[in-house]
Amino acid sequence: MDANAPDTVEVKRKVNAAAIVAITLACVLVFEKLVGFVHTSDYQARAKRSEALLNGQEQRAQRSEEYFQHIEEDQKRIHALIDRQEQANARFQQVLSTWERQQKEYQAYLDSLKHPQ
Repeated sequence: MDANAPDTVEVKRKVNAAAIVAITLACVLVFEKLVGFVHTSDYQARAKRSEALLNGQEQRAQRSEEYFQHIEEDQKRIHALIDRQEQANARFQQVLSTWERQQKEYQAYLDSLKHPQ
């Protein structure tokens, strides 16, 4: 048995060494998988946040565009109202000028009746 004892001890060392290497490799593989999972979930969380931010920005941009279109439409309506008011003012000025001219002519007629020449 003593002759087999050194071989047995050496075999046990080799088995232990092989078991340690196998356990170490298994631990490394498990650790890499865990790290990969953490990185993947972190990446996915960042991707979701980025996507949510982009969607929010797109919605704000769309609302801003709609708001500016609404303002442009309001400006067009206001300009149309101003143009109509200016036209009405011009017509009123014409009517007023005609009325003033007629009043002067009528007053001149009345004055001519008072003082016959």
